[in-house]
Amino acid sequence: MARRIEHRSTSEWPAARVYEALIDVDYLQQRLAEIGGQKTELVEHNATGDDVRFQVRQGVPAESLPPIARTVVGGDLMIDRSESWRCAEEGHYTGEIAAEISGAPCSITGSMWLRDLAEPAEGRVSEFVVDGTVKVNVPFVGGKLEDFVAEQVQKLLVAETKFTSDWLSRHS
Repeated sequence: MARRIEHRSTSEWPAARVYEALIDVDYLQQRLAEIGGQKTELVEHNATGDDVRFQVRQGVPAESLPPIARTVVGGDLMIDRSESWRCAEEGHYTGEIAAEISGAPCSITGSMWLRDLAEPAEGRVSEFVVDGTVKVNVPFVGGKLEDFVAEQVQKLLVAETKFTSDWLSRHS
């Protein structure tokens, strides 16, 4: 059984400005350097018209994993994460996300959207949403691992949201 991931955040920046950051090579490299873990790299970045695709690799040391995860993985984790983005219409961007953990029967998939709010409130003018699932194919312990991975993804998305806001403040 898969675990659902839901993340929703708002920003003081318009969607177009947040989108520009999310797909910017310098932004991605700085985000990886600050919150990406071990052995991080921007593996690929392709922009064609309104479509942007990129892949990042992030390492997680075995000692930071719970014992149940270390048993399944047997060492450090390498996470390959791919994102694709496109402009759906002015002020509205959609995307897909997928992640695989090398050597582990785990996958993360989802959709994302970023849009200007119709009625901005309290200085917040755009909204970023991730709706995804975590699936771990390991008998008996898969559910516990799915819970762990989903929790870690939620924490990562919160950290990335904060990084994005700080980065936009420094680069505007």
